[in-house]
Amino acid sequence: MHANVKLVLGFLFVNCWKDPTSKFFQAERAHVPNYSTYRIRDAETYADSLAAGEKPKSSTRSRPPELCIGVSSVERKGISYLKATLGSLQHGLSPDERADIQFVVLLAHTNQRDHAAYGQPWLTNMADKLPSYSDNTERLALAKAMEFNQTHGTKAKFDYSIVMEECERTGASEILMIEDDVVFMNGWWPRVREALAVATTETWEKGHKDFLYLRLFYYEGLLGWNSESWPTYLALSLAVVTGVLSVLLLTRQYIPTTRPYLTRSVTFLIAFVFTPCFIILFFAAGANCVLPRPPGVHLMSENACCGQGLVFQRSKVTEELLPLFRNNRWSEVPTDSFIEQHADASRGLRWALTPVVMQHIGGQSSHGVYRGGGMTPNNIWNYGFEDLDAY
Repeated sequence: MHANVKLVLGFLFVNCWKDPTSKFFQAERAHVPNYSTYRIRDAETYADSLAAGEKPKSSTRSRPPELCIGVSSVERKGISYLKATLGSLQHGLSPDERADIQFVVLLAHTNQRDHAAYGQPWLTNMADKLPSYSDNTERLALAKAMEFNQTHGTKAKFDYSIVMEECERTGASEILMIEDDVVFMNGWWPRVREALAVATTETWEKGHKDFLYLRLFYYEGLLGWNSESWPTYLALSLAVVTGVLSVLLLTRQYIPTTRPYLTRSVTFLIAFVFTPCFIILFFAAGANCVLPRPPGVHLMSENACCGQGLVFQRSKVTEELLPLFRNNRWSEVPTDSFIEQHADASRGLRWALTPVVMQHIGGQSSHGVYRGGGMTPNNIWNYGFEDLDAY
């Protein structure tokens, strides 16, 4: 039995090192950006190729785009993630796929020259629309007031709503809102398109006409064991111990030949020492390790973080989200929390795609919080993304 415990421990050290909820988590090893480094390199190379040449040709379509991607970007001192973000989204798209997608990019400064990407050829060749506060006098006045007051949460939501509204105007059936410090996997669009079809079907089967969003990124660190569920965990643990004890006692009773080996002391040790030890190891291993989320589209209504990439249905944007943002313009609640609060109140369906198709690479937040500085892993990181094959 002692050898079995060692074997289990070895298994957990080998298999649970990248689960942030596990006692066997190895942070330094888990944060190695194997796939992200590859994608950032290809994305920036692609963006630079556009800067040196003409805007890539795409099929012409008379109908509205299938997807609009919106992003607001704020200048960070010493680094910009926007090129890698847009490059990873567009690198690998076929002409037809590119024609089905509109890109809306807001450089979120009243003086857009303050942003390093302003006027850059790669940006003008990659963005289909570059709105500014100056397009609307009311927007400009609000933006100036928010910049002056340095109300980050308020202005972030304001910027988010502007980009969302510009995307809604394109007529796109789906709107993907992203942050400007992410990188997407190669071949992300076919996977997202398929996931949207699955989410739509599952939504109808649940009796809803539409869903609130499809999440393309989440942080595994919030998907561990829930402290609020300890009564359930305790009951299940007691059930396991009771089950093991019952099997041992029944074995002794109905198979007499086992009694010399399965003595009362051995029965006690197995049921009340070794079984609890294995239960403790089960929980110590981490929920993501022992009970991983299966690939596909699943509901994720709780413990989801954060707002790096959410696909909204057009109907929800028009009927619910845009009015909500307008009516709560001066709220200081962070954008992702603001959306989650609305989801809780409206009981909107929140789907998530597993595995994720994007990574958060920002080592420096848009409001000055330092997370390492460059394009580095940070606390808001999806460890499974780095398992993708670069070749």
